[in-house]
Amino acid sequence: MNTLFVKAPAITLRFVLLLLISTVAMVADHRYRVLEMPRGWLLTVMQPIQFVADWPAQRWHGWTEVVAARSHLLQENKALLEINQQLATEHQQFAKLQAENRRLNELLQSIATSSLPTRYRLARIVQVSLDPHTLQVQINLGSQADVFLGQPVISSAGVFGQVVHLSRYSAQVLLITDSSHALPVIDQRSGQRAIARGDGPSGLLRLPFLAAHADIREGDLLLSSGLGKVFPAGYPVATVRSVSTPVGEKFAEVVAVPVADPGKVQEVLLLWPDRAVQTIEEPVTDDLVDDQADDGDHE
Repeated sequence: MNTLFVKAPAITLRFVLLLLISTVAMVADHRYRVLEMPRGWLLTVMQPIQFVADWPAQRWHGWTEVVAARSHLLQENKALLEINQQLATEHQQFAKLQAENRRLNELLQSIATSSLPTRYRLARIVQVSLDPHTLQVQINLGSQADVFLGQPVISSAGVFGQVVHLSRYSAQVLLITDSSHALPVIDQRSGQRAIARGDGPSGLLRLPFLAAHADIREGDLLLSSGLGKVFPAGYPVATVRSVSTPVGEKFAEVVAVPVADPGKVQEVLLLWPDRAVQTIEEPVTDDLVDDQADDGDHE
């Protein structure tokens, strides 16, 4: 206890002495800058220590900035990807509308340059038959729109097919390339008449019972003749691909390519002729085929 009370005045004396020295040093430094050099040495010595002490805080601050910047970039990248996807979708829709507009313009041009019946209507192809031996497509109009069996159907390129099955809101169209279909045609260049019969899965047309000396050449354009009283006259049907006559045969073998490509057609025109025909072209053309065969025999 006595030692404690003895040390207490000594500690107080030291505190007062240090306070006095500090005050004198502060006054002297303020007036005469006497501590400028020692202060510089002290700062030089303390700089590495301060750097080591601050390094963890600086690293932490830098890491948090990197994480925040990365998170911001990820969010911005996600937003840009969404915008890009939206723009890509809009571009696809715009391209689709452009293509549709182009096809409709082609149909309108075909109407303007042809003598269509007084009534016609646009229809869309909604389904294609998967059976390669039955070349048919389904359209989005049926009996409710006054569509009838045997009705002629054209595309912007030319003759496309005929309605063979009918429901209230849809119809099946038989393509002219189906093996059960035939229609009268005429060569635009020479005026030679013939029957164009579908060749089935090949997607081509053949002209049977055509005399070997018939005036028809490769590259000729075949038009609908109107003799079947179904398709209006003057519509493009096909382009002649090849003409050959086997040795000893009296009939030529003529192959033609339809001008309307079913794989590319998406819209068609339904025609209402002045006199509606309720059967497909085939019954009419059978007689024409027989007549043409007889003509070939006489020749």
